[in-house]
Amino acid sequence: MPGCATITTGSTQGISVISEPATASCALQREGAIVGVVNPTPGTVQVSKSVRDISVRCTKPGYSAGVTPLPSQFQAATLGNILLGGVIGIVVDAASGAMGRYPETVMVNLPAEAFGTEQGRDAAFLDQVAGVRRNFQERLGLVRGQCGTDNKLQCDARVSDLETERDAELTRLEQLRVAARISG
Repeated sequence: MPGCATITTGSTQGISVISEPATASCALQREGAIVGVVNPTPGTVQVSKSVRDISVRCTKPGYSAGVTPLPSQFQAATLGNILLGGVIGIVVDAASGAMGRYPETVMVNLPAEAFGTEQGRDAAFLDQVAGVRRNFQERLGLVRGQCGTDNKLQCDARVSDLETERDAELTRLEQLRVAARISG
């Protein structure tokens, strides 16, 4: 039966998008193209599966944009091709995108543009930074867990890309923190 993951899990999936605060408008992008929109949050959108990551960008008046990466994870059903579908099954799963799967839920935090006190601003951004660090730690763990000795260079490049992405997001949050207004 060629295309195990394609047959057993399909080539599309739903992703629930939650934002803090709620009622934001969110666009899901993969390689620069919008693959889904949730407006307003919370809501669910159907996307085609892929081995490429998705970026979820949410906006709401009075808040800075929130951006959260949504990594594609290897779909274990593809391994059934080794036994049943062979090379044809792997090709079918790769072409349909069924080799990849996204987390079913994503949470996007939007930092407020104004705060009553500097302490309130700093506490809010510290929470954001902690969330970004947790998210990327999980993603780095997944990548490192899938690394083998055969693909060390590719693995090292993916880890480096994720670390660069993490650092850019932390820099963006710091810029937003400094730019946030204190209204008190």
